[in-house]
Amino acid sequence: MSPMQSRIPAALGLLLLVLCLFRAAPLLAQDVRVEWIPDGDVLHLQDGRRVRLVGIDAPEMGKDGAPDQYFAREARDYLRRLVQGKPLRLETDGQGPDRYGRLFAAVFLPDGRMANKILVEEGLAFFYPHPHQDRGFQNAMLAAQKQAIFSRKGFWPRILSLPPPAGGWVGSRRSKRLHHPQSHSARRISPRNKVVFISLEQAFLEGYVPARTSSPWPKADRR
Repeated sequence: MSPMQSRIPAALGLLLLVLCLFRAAPLLAQDVRVEWIPDGDVLHLQDGRRVRLVGIDAPEMGKDGAPDQYFAREARDYLRRLVQGKPLRLETDGQGPDRYGRLFAAVFLPDGRMANKILVEEGLAFFYPHPHQDRGFQNAMLAAQKQAIFSRKGFWPRILSLPPPAGGWVGSRRSKRLHHPQSHSARRISPRNKVVFISLEQAFLEGYVPARTSSPWPKADRR
């Protein structure tokens, strides 16, 4: 083998390494500032873009006269104190905006902490998994959620005391979503993909979340 031929495999190996590192890195990382925060998992930026904090779900603020969900105001106010007026860094894997035109991103504070994870640690949002998410990210978020559950932080004491439906919650191993046992979605889950949880705590500890159509989340207390 000539010297030139011997260098080709090494060059190919280096190219593959560079490509792997590029794929592992976020496709977008930039500094931004916040204009307005409508709820506990959405930011409106000064440049006009809207950001949905990836990998979490916070209780919803009421719209069009509907009442807030339990702990929605607390989650929103905490996020405002956490990020308002600070230079933030966004990281996203490059997936397109959601149906509302919002960019999915991890939001980092000047000290390097991730706002998404802090909200989960404080019991102000729960981990919301998707198949495309990095496994390391999912493990870190689920660990933060377990810590908040065991410490009974934020909304967890009330949420975990909610009675389960008769027969328990029906989960899909593929989507990690929970469904009411009498719902159409629950009946469509194949026996191989089906798992039943007798409590919300058991489900949340394993990284399952209620489907949008089967959310047990209570409304906020009237003040």
